[in-house]
Amino acid sequence: MQWKKIVIEDRFLSILAFLALLLLIASFYINSWLMFGVGLMVLFIAGGNSYYLKHIGEGLFFDNDRKRNRFFIGDKGEWSLQFQNQGLPIMKGNLSIYFDSAVVPVAGEYHIHSSRVDVSLPFSVGQRERITVNVPFAAEKRGLSKIRKMEIHIPHFFGFGDTILEFSDVINIEALVYPKTISVKNMDKHKSVKPGQNPSSFSLFEDNMGPIGTRDYLPTDSFNRINWKASARKMILQTKEYERINEAGAVLFINISDGYSVTGKLEFLMSSTADMAYFFNRRNIPFSLCMNIRSAGFTPFTYLPLGSGKDHLQKLLDLLAIADFHSPTIPYEQMLYFYKRHLPVAPTMIHAGIRTRAADAYIQEWANASVQLLELNTDKEHAVLEPMKIILKDVAGK
Repeated sequence: MQWKKIVIEDRFLSILAFLALLLLIASFYINSWLMFGVGLMVLFIAGGNSYYLKHIGEGLFFDNDRKRNRFFIGDKGEWSLQFQNQGLPIMKGNLSIYFDSAVVPVAGEYHIHSSRVDVSLPFSVGQRERITVNVPFAAEKRGLSKIRKMEIHIPHFFGFGDTILEFSDVINIEALVYPKTISVKNMDKHKSVKPGQNPSSFSLFEDNMGPIGTRDYLPTDSFNRINWKASARKMILQTKEYERINEAGAVLFINISDGYSVTGKLEFLMSSTADMAYFFNRRNIPFSLCMNIRSAGFTPFTYLPLGSGKDHLQKLLDLLAIADFHSPTIPYEQMLYFYKRHLPVAPTMIHAGIRTRAADAYIQEWANASVQLLELNTDKEHAVLEPMKIILKDVAGK
C-alpha cells in the first residue's frame, strides 16, 4: 500500500443514522410511508458516506520513479507529480506537499516553517484517469530539496467527514541547487614543480617519448636533438620540440566543523570550493575532494577520488549541494589520518576551513615530502589561496 489512510467521520451523521433507524421502526407502527421514506433516505446517505470515506483512495497510485534535477541559484523548475486512479473518483480534494526550502514556489500561496515549504493546491481525479500535477518553483539557495511529505485531504460530498491519504514511502524526487561561486584569487599558485604526465606551457620538464614538431636550430640546443630528416628537407638545421609536462593534481581538504558543530562559514567554503573546481575543470587538471562529513562505506568521510572532466565536476558539485548545517561530521584530523594511510597523495593539497593543531602534524609530514601546501583564506568579498603557514620541524626535532 502506497497510502496510509486516516478516516474522520462526523459524529452527527451517526446520530442521524440512529434517528433514521428509529423512524423506520416507528413508520411500521403508524403506517407512514413518508416517515419510512425519510428514514430510508437518511440511512442511504449515512451508508454511502461511510462507504465512500473507507474505500476512497483504493486504486490511487503515485509514480514514484527516481528523479534528480540540478539547478543553479535563480533557475526555474517544477515538481512534476503523476497520479493514476483505478478506484472511486476523487472530487474537490486538496493536495499538500512539504519540501525543503532550497526551492520556493513561483506562484500561489505557500508557507515556510522550520526550513520546510508547505504548498496546498486543488486535487481531483476521475476513475481510470491519469493526471499530472505541476508545482513550478525557483531555486533560491544552495542545498538539497526533497519532497518530505505528501497528503491528500478528501471531503465527502455532503460534508460529513474527511479521508486523509498520507504517502507512506520515501518520495524519490529531488532538486539539487548548486552553490553560487565566490572568486578565488591566486589559483595559479597550485602549479607543481615536479615532472609528471600533464601538459603545461610553463614546465621545465619535457616528454621525451616523441617530438611534437620542429623549430630552427639554436646554438644552445643539444646536438642530439637535431632532426636530420627535417633539416635535409628544409636545408637548414631543425631541432626537435617536445611537449612540456609536469605533475598536476590537487586535493581539496574541506573542514566544515567548528568544534562540535558545523561552521558558520559553510556557504563561503562551498562557494569557493565550487570556483576552484571550475578552474581545475577548465585547465583539465585532476582534482579530488575530501570533506569531513560522515559517510558509510570504506571511506568514513565524503570523498571524491582524483579525476577530471564534466562528469567529475558534476559529482563534486552534487556533494557541495548536499552539505548542510545538519550534516554529521567526523574530526578533521581523523580524516587526514585515513587519507594518509589509505589514499593516494596528490601533488598539491589545498586546505579550507579551521585548521586544528592535531591536523598540523599530518600536514607537516606532507610538507616534508615536498607536497605543495596551500590554504584558503578570506579577502573581503573574495577568497584567496595562500601558501600554508606552518612551523616545520626537521628530522632531529630542532
